Amino acid sequence: MYLNDLKNIIIINNYMKYKSLNFIKNYILEIIYKETDIFIKKISNDYNLNYNTLKKKYLDNINHLICENIHSKHITTNIKNTIDSKIRCLGIIKSGAQCARTRKHNCEFCLIHQKSLKFGKVHF
Repeated sequence: MYLNDLKNIIIINNYMKYKSLNFIKNYILEIIYKETDIFIKKISNDYNLNYNTLKKKYLDNINHLICENIHSKHITTNIKNTIDSKIRCLGIIKSGAQCARTRKHNCEFCLIHQKSLKFGKVHF
């Protein structure tokens, strides 16, 4: 029994790792960086330009520009806006986190979790 519980915890932790905003942000940055590097290499070969000069001029600045856009006020304010815990649904979603919707009709749950508690209820 203990071994199965441990396996389930590991699976949930691995799944939640992939759902984290930080992981997603870093994954996207890595893809953009690799694809831009490939593009710069092609331009360097096609036009007989120095790869290191192009890389320094364009690729080294790309991370800074992307991070600036990711941390823009619009994105960070949307992430920080959370629902007050007194009106937040007590249902658990697939990732294992608490549902972010508001409670409905003087109930502990949102409309979706009033119909089904597939992943359980938050216990304080």
